[in-house]
Amino acid sequence: MRDLSNDRMARAGVQVVSLFAIVTDLMRDWRNTPGAVELFPFFDKYYPVYGYVARAHANAVRNGTVLPGQESIPA
Repeated sequence: MRDLSNDRMARAGVQVVSLFAIVTDLMRDWRNTPGAVELFPFFDKYYPVYGYVARAHANAVRNGTVLPGQESIPA
């Protein structure tokens, strides 16, 4: 049923995206709320591997081990 509904919406011009795509779009700019810190609990519960990647990127930005210019690249 879900696939049929998604297919109908896509044919009507709706851009069907996943929950993961919505969440990462919310944290595109990690300085704003909701940013990475607010979304870590969500990642811990539903996407634990991505939670590790997001935490590692946030820590690298915080401690200065990210190359210049990479701080604005979302993980």
